[in-house]
Amino acid sequence: MRNLVIFLTTIVVGLTIGELASAHDPDEPALEVPEVAVMGERPVAASSQQFIPDKEIVLQPQGRPAQILRLIPGMLAVEHSGGAGKADQYFLRGFDADHGTDVGFFLDGMPINLRSHAHGQGYTDLNFIIPETIEGVEVNKGAYLPEYGDFSIAGAINFRTRQVVKEGMVQGAGGEFSTQRYLLMLSPTKGRVRSLFAAEGYYTNGPYINDNQYIRSNVLGKITTYLTGRDELSVKGTFLYSKWDGSGEIPLRAVTNGGLNRFGAIDPYEGGNTLRTTGQVDYHYDTTSGGQFYIKGYGQYYQLDLFTNFTFFLNAPVNGDGFAQFDRRAIYGGEIGFKQRGDLLGMPSIGTVGFQTRIDDVHAKLGTQLRKQVTGTTIDSDAFSASYSPFFKAEVQPLPWLRFNGGVRGEVFTFDVSNRCATCLRQSAGQNSSGIVLPKMNMILGPWAGTEFFINYGEGFHSNDARSAVRPGSAPLSRSINYEIGVRSRPLGPDKLELLATL
Repeated sequence: MRNLVIFLTTIVVGLTIGELASAHDPDEPALEVPEVAVMGERPVAASSQQFIPDKEIVLQPQGRPAQILRLIPGMLAVEHSGGAGKADQYFLRGFDADHGTDVGFFLDGMPINLRSHAHGQGYTDLNFIIPETIEGVEVNKGAYLPEYGDFSIAGAINFRTRQVVKEGMVQGAGGEFSTQRYLLMLSPTKGRVRSLFAAEGYYTNGPYINDNQYIRSNVLGKITTYLTGRDELSVKGTFLYSKWDGSGEIPLRAVTNGGLNRFGAIDPYEGGNTLRTTGQVDYHYDTTSGGQFYIKGYGQYYQLDLFTNFTFFLNAPVNGDGFAQFDRRAIYGGEIGFKQRGDLLGMPSIGTVGFQTRIDDVHAKLGTQLRKQVTGTTIDSDAFSASYSPFFKAEVQPLPWLRFNGGVRGEVFTFDVSNRCATCLRQSAGQNSSGIVLPKMNMILGPWAGTEFFINYGEGFHSNDARSAVRPGSAPLSRSINYEIGVRSRPLGPDKLELLATL
């Protein structure tokens, strides 16, 4: 963590010096250009598509990123197992996505869901996000947009981070159960080089008899600048470390007969620790003919140690049924594409062609444990998966009251699994590949008196764990079909009242 802070600070200081040197170049005349704000309505492809701005986020008391998700209609993010450091369980439109299997999460377009995770496919821990650094949340329910792929069945949610903060912030807060939260956020530069630095410290014991002792440390650094007058370059890094003690599931009968307090535990030695560090580079260039070229790249390192006990002494009366899950991985990938605005046979149009790729290099392990001490190994695998995803998207408006939005997305996956445990029985190993084509079609009618009507159809998917994908007869990719109709109305104007209905 110390090295990351030094690295980010060095970049900020170096770019600040460069900015000041450029600003005081005696051979270059000073030119004051006032800031220009351009306001416009954000076009949507479905009545359920939304953008939640930061003005709604900052009005909520913050503590965990999952609290932002509760601003989304029909979205629930809940804890279970009495462990605050673990990923939440997500529900969207009543769809139980477990820890993220069927809801895709992104940070500035970088995927957050984890493939072939030791605890569950698509596992999504959002605790590396500092809520105050978010300037808005893009919410896309359903699978109607070609730019979103794996895990985006019930929906895709993209957190957008700020470039700067107008004023620096130092904040401390506290509450019951020894809960404490500290926040530092500032922007050392705000001119040609826009920088953002944020750090968070969090601690709570929770309401349980056996204290959670949950501690979380977060750091974010982001720098945004331009190389020419028509482009933008952004570099961002994050770091998370947390650890906690869990309370775990308990039998209802033990609580009702008075033998156990509902905040108690049978096995007080559950819990875990996790670490995640990410790096991301985004660049786009706007052409003089209404086009935009963009390229993105990211890398992540992640680890998790999770200690759990669901059945206590059912199968192992002496040492108990506790088990441990370990995950170590590197993730890297990116996207390249081109977007062009223009007229197609006299119709206003936007066409986008893009290509995304992602690689997960995973070491996942499952074993037995007693009081967080490993007593045996059940699964020990290396799982390598790669995806290659071309897509095409078109937006066409043939009439003032008619728009079409859609496209097609292709997916090709390769899986390679090896077994590291010679004594573990029935462990998967081998190679496999699979592909899928996903059409997306949306029609928008209106507006009439501030009212639009939407008809949507899209096919989505989630990938399955690589360790199951290499088994003979398996289905590596699971397809879904989504369709809906909806209406969006603003009878009193854009800023006063909005009515939404979706089926």
